[in-house]
Amino acid sequence: MKLSKKLLSLGLAFLISAPTYVNSYPATKQDMTIEFIDVGAGDAIYIETPSGDDILIDAGTAGNGKKVVDYLKRQEKSMDLEYVISTHPDADHVGGLKYVFQNMKVKKFYYPKDASYSTKTAKEVIDLAKKESGCKIYDAESSTKFSSGGAKLEFVHSSKNYSSDNEDSVMTYIDYGNLEVLLTGDAENGSESAAKKYNVDILQMPHHGSAGSSSSSFIKKFDPEKIIISTDGKKYGHPSATALNRYKNYDKNIDVYRTDRNGNIKISATGKKWWINTNKYSSQKITSTKPGSNSTSSGSSSSTKYVYANGGSSSSNKYHKSATAHGMKGAIKMS
Repeated sequence: MKLSKKLLSLGLAFLISAPTYVNSYPATKQDMTIEFIDVGAGDAIYIETPSGDDILIDAGTAGNGKKVVDYLKRQEKSMDLEYVISTHPDADHVGGLKYVFQNMKVKKFYYPKDASYSTKTAKEVIDLAKKESGCKIYDAESSTKFSSGGAKLEFVHSSKNYSSDNEDSVMTYIDYGNLEVLLTGDAENGSESAAKKYNVDILQMPHHGSAGSSSSSFIKKFDPEKIIISTDGKKYGHPSATALNRYKNYDKNIDVYRTDRNGNIKISATGKKWWINTNKYSSQKITSTKPGSNSTSSGSSSSTKYVYANGGSSSSNKYHKSATAHGMKGAIKMS
């Protein structure tokens, strides 16, 4: 993570944890925004780049399609979607895309062709994409990159064809100025370990926080400051206390945002600073240690007092919370 980004993030930490942080700092047209739309037990993520390109990743279940489209049209009445990305064919991700294609113009559609889009709903979405006038269809291949207004996006999932559609999920890395984000779909197990490595500020907890996701090595690999969970807090027991505890064991100060408790969760970034707005409440801390529970606690969180950067002959521009993280020696301590 870039040093300037981290220091700015620390400077905003008291705002991130305070109750008044909710709905503060409205985004402007010059900002990039990434919004996790509350679709219950599913995923729907809307991104607007600094140049105004509109990107939608998944759209929840079929029953949530209208909710997603209505939300998008509130942002821009005659919105066209420059990119639509389907992470994988599970109904809680691909279902709502049917309504999206029926009611919005889509210019480019990406989906993983090594995943099995064989269900009725998934087939209908592919058929609608093929019938969409002017829509170009692409395989969401690993290492695919595109940029817009200074924001860079890259698919970082494994190129391996797994037997599980979850494992074949498209994972998207976003880099804009001082903000780095990883979006994960339902990735688990092998696909997590094979994903291209980036240290990030914000990590979408894979597979809604299932027990089979977020291995300790995965968390260490991406070293998140904050995690976001798309969940209704009920179905399948997501998020799992087992997975939450892995984050807690890695860093008990990681902030947690959940759509079931925070509603829509919006990340805004100017290129020099970034912040998070939610519909309700502020971030939470992981407190649960009992399997079978998915508890996190609400309330304010304290900012880290000190950080550590590589010393000696290293030219690293990244900092960490521990003086020995990533094998550092002679780390420089700073406030």
